[in-house]
Amino acid sequence: MRSATSYFNFTLLRKNFARFWPIWSLYGLFWLAVLPLNILSNRIHWDGGMARSLPLNYLDGGPSAAVALTALFGLLCAMAVFSYLYASRSVGMLHALPLRREGLFLTNYLSGLLFLLLPNLAVFLLALAAEVFAGTVVFSSLFTWLVVVSLFGLFFYSFAVFCAMFTGHVLALPAFYVVLNGLAAGLCWVFSRMAEEFLFGFTSVAWLEKLGVWLTPVLLLSEACHVQYDIITDAAGNSMLGDPYFAGLGYASLYALIGLVLAGLALAAYRRRHLESAGDVVSVRWVRPVFKYGVAFCTAVTLSTVFYYVLDPLLPRGPWTLLVLMVVWGAAGCFVAEMLLCKSFWVFRGAWKGCVVFLCCLTAAMCAMEFDITGFEGRVPDAAEVQSAHLSGVESAPYDDLGYATLTLDTPEELEALTGLHQSIVTHKEELEEVGWESTWSEDGSGLSIQSDGWTYVDISYTLMDGSYLTRKYRVPLSQSELDTPGTPAARLDALLNAPGLAGESYFHAQQEGDRLVDAWLTNPDTDSAIVPASALTGLEEAVRADLAEGTLGRRYLLENRDRLENCYYNDLYLEFRPAGRTGGEEEDGYTVCITLQSGARHTLAVLQACGLDGTLVTQAQIQKEDAVYAQSTTGRG
Repeated sequence: MRSATSYFNFTLLRKNFARFWPIWSLYGLFWLAVLPLNILSNRIHWDGGMARSLPLNYLDGGPSAAVALTALFGLLCAMAVFSYLYASRSVGMLHALPLRREGLFLTNYLSGLLFLLLPNLAVFLLALAAEVFAGTVVFSSLFTWLVVVSLFGLFFYSFAVFCAMFTGHVLALPAFYVVLNGLAAGLCWVFSRMAEEFLFGFTSVAWLEKLGVWLTPVLLLSEACHVQYDIITDAAGNSMLGDPYFAGLGYASLYALIGLVLAGLALAAYRRRHLESAGDVVSVRWVRPVFKYGVAFCTAVTLSTVFYYVLDPLLPRGPWTLLVLMVVWGAAGCFVAEMLLCKSFWVFRGAWKGCVVFLCCLTAAMCAMEFDITGFEGRVPDAAEVQSAHLSGVESAPYDDLGYATLTLDTPEELEALTGLHQSIVTHKEELEEVGWESTWSEDGSGLSIQSDGWTYVDISYTLMDGSYLTRKYRVPLSQSELDTPGTPAARLDALLNAPGLAGESYFHAQQEGDRLVDAWLTNPDTDSAIVPASALTGLEEAVRADLAEGTLGRRYLLENRDRLENCYYNDLYLEFRPAGRTGGEEEDGYTVCITLQSGARHTLAVLQACGLDGTLVTQAQIQKEDAVYAQSTTGRG
């Protein structure tokens, strides 16, 4: 009688279910508790709102219960059904069966997948029955839960199976799975931190962050797959939340398709797998050097960055310190990876040459960044090449709406000033790299606490005429001598912040044509805020705009020096605007502008004086002197 080979074996499928029942039963038990049993326990209060939201709640969050659970049990299922690959006796016995390799793979792959899908289906049917018993059924929410959780399970399980094909050690599989699930995001973060040390002006770029998220399934599925609510607007224009719905089915479907592709690649690797690789950390020969130098690189960049920040108080800051740490940890990672591959501690003689080559390449790459071979650090666009720009990160006083604001620059004069500032920063690179992290304060004889030096961040983002973007981030030193010396980064930054008309544009950047001032009030240090009479609102707005245009209001200060303390009042003026077309009401969406009053704002002060509101005005200098006198009197009594 001729023997035959099979592409599927139901007996093996049944044995897998019987042998690994704790995995699929525990998975199903969790969903049984949070859906059917939860519905029954809330049946007294069960209504349409709960029926719509409860199943979707487990798909929402970062990460959601669905993502976390399928990621965990997808790994456990793969470890279980392919555990025979990691022991020589079991792998030899199973491959002696009259089953083609494709059949053996398909049987075990479907076994693990059904560990997830069948409990999902059973819980769905039980939850549906529970909703019928509770009196309210929303089929769409339950069905959405079933589809999304099954798609998540398909991807994470297939990804775990893919990882299983490249190792012959049962403990290496979860390590590969966890590392590869977070590798991209981790490397993007580490690369950004390293580049900040080696590249003057580097800041995290959006495309790199997006790439890291896209290549990190847990992050992407947590961010893109969530629950949203319809917004319902009634006849009066009031908005309210409507029914919830799941957003992100496209992403879940995309990753499920990726899971099928990974399953196909896993099958291809399985067909060529050497059975004698059981017990090896890496079972595919051509992957071994990738593993070795990948571990070395990841160890070098990750642990060097961690120890660089941990040992920051003990070691000198700078790229060369980081490079030394990278070389040390890169060598350690290279030899540890070789030990895992060879299953021996005595690997130095055969591995040192490859380690030296790797460290030389790593050093060359870091030196290329430090010496700016690509011209990254010195690139400053011409003002004519810039369509618009944003300046942010600057801390300036007074601390009203412009204290930490993002300024939009789009006029030729503003762009010329910004590129001039940028060029000055690049020119003074060596000085800026030595900037400390401290600020110096001192008290003068009158009781004022004066800041003599410090620093601030300067974030520049260009939108160029060709549609591309250029972003840089710097730390600029601040001192009175720097501010008084024309051409220094501090002086140019101060001039740009106080460019004519910029403060007015920035304070009222949200204002649209037709928006109207409906309320205004003045804060006081010791009493409640004073309300500006409605009859004075029009004149007040005109006065504020006139002072902003003259530069007597909205003056920015980079240091808490005497000029800042004597010119800026402690009082803030709040202006509340209502968008055009709105009639009023508590639910209206308005916006408020906060402006710190300054002693030179003659038009605004005149309006406040006419309203009788100038009696509580007090400067920052007066407040500090009063506090100093009070402190001395208290000390004297003590």
